[in-house]
Amino acid sequence: MIRKAMIFLAGAFAAAAMSLTACSSTSTGETAADRAAREARLEALREAQEMQKSVWESDLACESRFQMNINPTPAEERIARQSARTVVRNLSNSRFFVHYLLARLKENNMPIELAAIPLVESGLNPNVRANGGAHGAWQYKRQTGASVGLSSSGNFDEIYDFVESTDASIRYLGKLYRDLGDWDLVAAAYNQGEYGIKRAVDAALSRGVSRPDASNVRISRGARAYIQRLHAYADILHNPSKYGVALPDVKNRPAFRKVEVAGRISSMSEAAALSGVDLSTLKKLNNGYRSDKLGSSASRGLYVPVEHASKLEHVLSSYSSESVTGNYLKDAQGQNARESM
Repeated sequence: MIRKAMIFLAGAFAAAAMSLTACSSTSTGETAADRAAREARLEALREAQEMQKSVWESDLACESRFQMNINPTPAEERIARQSARTVVRNLSNSRFFVHYLLARLKENNMPIELAAIPLVESGLNPNVRANGGAHGAWQYKRQTGASVGLSSSGNFDEIYDFVESTDASIRYLGKLYRDLGDWDLVAAAYNQGEYGIKRAVDAALSRGVSRPDASNVRISRGARAYIQRLHAYADILHNPSKYGVALPDVKNRPAFRKVEVAGRISSMSEAAALSGVDLSTLKKLNNGYRSDKLGSSASRGLYVPVEHASKLEHVLSSYSSESVTGNYLKDAQGQNARESM
């Protein structure tokens, strides 16, 4: 039924586009305002069609986004075969975060292969706590988290918040790349610590290495194992059929929006009841809150699945005349009008 509906929508979009095009070719005396309105309608149709795609078929995951040119070794392919089903399961369990992660990487012109880092670190699970003292989807220890701008105050811990930790990680990875100039070395520095890798690069330069990379810099066995796993997971994202799996269906649109709730409701349970969202989903999307209470030292808002955000906003509008809407991405503007598609 869903497939038939998508086919019908695609046909309707195509027919509408043809109609608009035909109108443009037969009309005379079209004003600049008319032309701008027609082009805006065509652009809206194109956007609607794009949003019906899977994220894996979109420009967020097209061939040009795979920039690291990974040619996996037999050992890396073996890891990929062993891990492929786990990677797919983790992507499926955390599908709410996939579009955001891929969109942020593209916005910063970073290789899509870096999406493998939180998969390697935590299985894309923002609630993971490792025995070694690392936390969250990106597995920061407290000192490192603070150094990349992640704070904890009151009832809110940014290390566990997927949006905050992802934004911080992208800034940190960008800094490492500017310093090291090689994405494999960036991955090694992320895993082992940047200063040890920088010392290894300096040593390589002193030996006469002109372009340091992971093949000619002396790094630890652990760092090399981490790069291997990164390559393996990245190749699963690039060539899932090679490993006998299919990536989970994730819509090519923002999966959640921020709703400002400060002073209106005080608990996640209340938000779940008002919006119709399952409480476990709200908790996963808002893992930075360390309890059901929504109070914190700052107005954090609440991430809500897009299909439920409008309902919560409508209810909250009766609590205050102030605007309570906020999109998590600029390209999410207008999403509310398209939620039913």
